[in-house]
Amino acid sequence: MAQEMYKHDALLHLLWAVASADATSDDEKYGAVSSAEDDYYEKVKAAEGINISFGEISDKREALRDTIGSEGIINEALKATNGCSREWRTRVYGYMWRMALKSWEGEYYSDGDQRKVSVNEKALINKARDYFGITEEEDDKCIELTKV
Repeated sequence: MAQEMYKHDALLHLLWAVASADATSDDEKYGAVSSAEDDYYEKVKAAEGINISFGEISDKREALRDTIGSEGIINEALKATNGCSREWRTRVYGYMWRMALKSWEGEYYSDGDQRKVSVNEKALINKARDYFGITEEEDDKCIELTKV
């Protein structure tokens, strides 16, 4: 299955997984993400020169979800990056972080502290960090690599 997913597909699937990490199953199916997340998704596509439509990714996600589930999509997207450079994988990780931060911009906890990322988003980011073997130095520079 990973051979059917290329690095651009993988990036878009991972970004969407972070954007929809806190959605209910119905929300994820119908694309319930914030406009800030949707805008960021499109900015990343433009920055990386990706010409895959959202409809194509959505159709592929739906077909894959039916066969391997949402967790399987994430696993296949991570595997699809195996042949990619360290810099590419670090950028993917940085884009995932930035997407998670987009979902909480301007929202606050009841005690007034600004939210950073949700538990579900953090779990996905940690999974990618571990899979990619992101070093502390790469973690520190990933945000710099992903300014769009």
